[in-house]
Amino acid sequence: MRAIFLSIACLLALATQAQTDSITSIAILGCHRQDLPAPTIPYLANTIKPDYSVWVGDNVYADTETDPQHIQRQLEVLLNKDGFKQLREISKFMVTWDDHDYGLNDAGKDYIYKEESKQIHRKFWQLENEISTDQDGIYYAKLEKQPNGKVVQFIMLDGRSNRENPLKPFSDAFGENQWKFIQEQLKKPADVRFIVNGYQMLLKRPTRWEALVKLGRSRKRLLNIINETNAQNILFITGDQHYVEVLKSPWNAGYRTFEIMAAGINNTERPGFARNRVSGPDVTVHSAPVIEVHWAADPYIVFKNYDVEANRVNSEYKFLLSDIKWRK
Repeated sequence: MRAIFLSIACLLALATQAQTDSITSIAILGCHRQDLPAPTIPYLANTIKPDYSVWVGDNVYADTETDPQHIQRQLEVLLNKDGFKQLREISKFMVTWDDHDYGLNDAGKDYIYKEESKQIHRKFWQLENEISTDQDGIYYAKLEKQPNGKVVQFIMLDGRSNRENPLKPFSDAFGENQWKFIQEQLKKPADVRFIVNGYQMLLKRPTRWEALVKLGRSRKRLLNIINETNAQNILFITGDQHYVEVLKSPWNAGYRTFEIMAAGINNTERPGFARNRVSGPDVTVHSAPVIEVHWAADPYIVFKNYDVEANRVNSEYKFLLSDIKWRK
């Protein structure tokens, strides 16, 4: 009888360990040159096999001032890339856009084809149920329950459709409807939250690129909403620059967290300077950035950037979810 009780206890212990040691994997894709080979896509589909694939924007380069169907044609190039359909079958897609797949470099609310672009985006990425025809942008959110019962939230922002240009400290990034949406989503219960935007959000000082710090009031408003809703375990996933880095929130942000900026899955560029960078820059040309959420007793994040051509991890950074909190 004692042996039976011991066996049951062992089984329960193994089940608990399996639950706490489970991993949620999230690939990051963006800044994809559709006219160039993209071995990252089949590598993710065949080797990494992530639970989720987050497309952060510039998923294709489709700038146009004359023909919105040009955007559709460039997305069809992506559709027919090696590994794309397979990745879509095995991994849940979470998608936003940035300027080049929105339709024009640095474009904002005044882009002439913004409505046509929105409908193309909804249909291609199969988001008709998440984004209504008349919504003023492509923002949406998903609560994803994991096999171990934990909940991962993805808040996919649209930093284009309602953004005021030129970028000034008092320019609005998202529009009133989206601000309300953000507040509502952050009130929902989740064990970890990823806020995804096409351009960076935690840069401390302006650079030559677009970033939320250039719209200072919007950055402050976002942090105020986080504070008011008391939302926990928020991380930012962003794109725009063609390299990989991890930023830690600077002291002027108040909320102590991290931003994973990973884009340029088949191209690279000279990195800019970021004072609050804690990992990177990694300029691997064919990169496969992957976030792993380890659901241990004290959950933690491991961020890995794979060099696809060398089939190895080129850079890695780890932090605890308990490190994310408001500074007292």
